Amino acid sequence: MRALALLAACAGALAAPARAGEAAPPALRIRWLGVAGFSIEADGAVLLHDPYLSRPGAGTLLFSRYRPDEALLARLLAAEGPAPELARAAFVLVGHSHFDHLGDVAWIAGRCGASVVGSATTGHVARGYGLASERFRRLEPGERMEAGPFEVRAVASRHARVLLGRVPFDGEVSEPLAGPIHAASFKMGGARSYLVTHRASGRALFTTSSADRDLAALEALRAEGVRVDVLLAATQGRDADYARDLVRTLRPRLVVPHHFDDFLLPPDAPGAGEPSDPEDESAFEREVEAAAAAEGLATAVRRLALFEAVAVTEP
Repeated sequence: MRALALLAACAGALAAPARAGEAAPPALRIRWLGVAGFSIEADGAVLLHDPYLSRPGAGTLLFSRYRPDEALLARLLAAEGPAPELARAAFVLVGHSHFDHLGDVAWIAGRCGASVVGSATTGHVARGYGLASERFRRLEPGERMEAGPFEVRAVASRHARVLLGRVPFDGEVSEPLAGPIHAASFKMGGARSYLVTHRASGRALFTTSSADRDLAALEALRAEGVRVDVLLAATQGRDADYARDLVRTLRPRLVVPHHFDDFLLPPDAPGAGEPSDPEDESAFEREVEAAAAAEGLATAVRRLALFEAVAVTEP
């Protein structure tokens, strides 16, 4: 069983220093971009998950069509920005197609020359925002693809029922839209998690884009013997068994919670990245710890600040 050294750094080194005469081990680095957004980096290659950075206010969302904030995005993708690896992204994984997951994706992918991966709905909406057809890859649950040094596998998932006991803006988009569209027109389009494996080291990362899961899909992974090094777990709107089911089936070594912040608060505003409900977020972290203890696991929980990164390395 591999031991993990968890190193936090906003722009730190990717790996621990090597012993004399030894090559530095490869490292997997994850940076939280706010909401459900992450960059995932290894061997100089970068994947993004649900990068949503524009974050307009409620009034803009209610009364206007959604438009990425191009000036803000250009600043955040700059070499001197808080996440300079964004500009090197080769693939963007989309967990589901709500505006706070997909709204900025086409712009970012176009700027980076990246390909977008997700559901048919993801592709239709992204093309409406200017994504070239050849830059989209539909990946259905159970399918796998190569992404540089990573293998990416889509896994069936579900969206939390966060709106009066219902999934907000449920449904699919069945044909390309002419963007821009209203935020309410970003239909959920089917949720999926991603199992991302760094082939050289065997380290595995699992994403959720909303605080629910397809338990049968998780049980199937456990039956295969899958165990993940890092679980990126959305927290808002979960049910009582969510943390237990994730920990029991995936047996993570590190859990990074996300989607607990105010997704209408701009990333440069005071309080951006802080939990909207600190008590609920702390409760989730206790739920993970209790589930890990019940399974006899040494699982760490690490809540990242906005644009903070964590690197997972072998000693």
